[in-house]
Amino acid sequence: MPNLVTEANAFLADFERREQEEAGRAPGWLLEVRREAMRAFLDQGFPTRRDEEWIYTDVTPLRRHRFPLAPRTSTRPATLAPQRFALGLDRGPRLVFLNGRFEPTLSRTGALPEGTELGPLAEALTRTGAADGPGAVLGTLAAAARHPFVALNTAFLADGLWLRLPPGACVDDPIQAIFLAEPRGEPSAAHPRLLLDLGAGARAVVVERYGLECVGALGEVGGLTNTVLEARLGAGAALEVVRVQREGGAEHHLGFTAARLARDARFTQVAVTLGGALCRHETHVDLAEPGAACDLSGLYALAGREHADHHTVVRHAAPRCTSRQLYKGVLAGRSIGAFTGRVIVEADAQQTAAEQANHNLLLSPEALAETRPQLEIHADDVKCSHGATIGQLDDEALFYLRTRGLDAAAAGHLLVHAFADEVIERAAEERVRAGLAALLAARLDLAPGAGGRR
Repeated sequence: MPNLVTEANAFLADFERREQEEAGRAPGWLLEVRREAMRAFLDQGFPTRRDEEWIYTDVTPLRRHRFPLAPRTSTRPATLAPQRFALGLDRGPRLVFLNGRFEPTLSRTGALPEGTELGPLAEALTRTGAADGPGAVLGTLAAAARHPFVALNTAFLADGLWLRLPPGACVDDPIQAIFLAEPRGEPSAAHPRLLLDLGAGARAVVVERYGLECVGALGEVGGLTNTVLEARLGAGAALEVVRVQREGGAEHHLGFTAARLARDARFTQVAVTLGGALCRHETHVDLAEPGAACDLSGLYALAGREHADHHTVVRHAAPRCTSRQLYKGVLAGRSIGAFTGRVIVEADAQQTAAEQANHNLLLSPEALAETRPQLEIHADDVKCSHGATIGQLDDEALFYLRTRGLDAAAAGHLLVHAFADEVIERAAEERVRAGLAALLAARLDLAPGAGGRR
């Protein structure tokens, strides 16, 4: 078996090269954070399927190839059309990143509540210290010492989104963070970081979108996107994150979301995965104080040999907290969709309410769904449930629709959309729901069995 440290040394060489190139430009505290994270990555190495948390995802493709940092874009920004990736959001703040770097000519912030900080993370890191600004959030929720790809993201930390909302501030329009990659002639990597800090009573919707700049080149060369989002919510704050990933059938995408909720705060996430050679999104939510609530939803629509793994951990650490999870998979071809959901109810978390469900629709006899809902309960005054299903399109429903004049293709499409729409409808913003529905419709046109073409 190849030596894991040796394999990780490819990233180490790129890390050392980058340190030399940026010598004297980054603040000392940030350099030390990066170095410690690289040490943590080398100590952990790549996870294997012997690790319980990675039983459904084989990262061997990442161990076989070298993924140097993506170069700064050579594309003329004037030729790009970021509105193609904006889910129909034609107004509101928008930050666009090309190959992991902020592109100001395509971005805008507009009018924001007084005291709000919104901008590229790279700029915020250079003007603040380790104890304030993004430094006060960085690494406090996503631990590099326990998660190897969080460590890798931190080691290569360069840019991303920084948002701080003062107490009571409300941003009316969704804040878009659009991460675009140029089609590459060889594999390369980007490691975006998003840091969100909401004061007491603050409210915002953040849309994070990942895609290839040239949709005609989807999936030609498999790059790596390794992203981390940390969100800290003050008392009574409300944050919705809509996460959309469509980077092509050969791309590798690893995402990690971590949120900590104070008293009566609410966190909502809608995560949509529309294909990729290897995709994994992990969400950790800490309901740290009484009355906190989270609502996690996910939809993965896959075809060919694509693979997607959604992994959630929700920790109820205080009384009267609630959590709800709904994840759905639409699987065609020889694709694999996996879900592991873990709810932990601590001994002090009385009057907990937790629901968890995972449902999968197989459009091909060769598609595979893996599901593992889990409850770990240490309190006695709780109301918790979990469940999972795996099935195919219902023959009786198909027959009924065909008797009403629909052909087989249209009937299949209608049933698949009805199955998936329950997740999309959980997004609060109507324009976002419409954009997600359009993306899903285009995706299902590629899924045999849904009434479309391969």
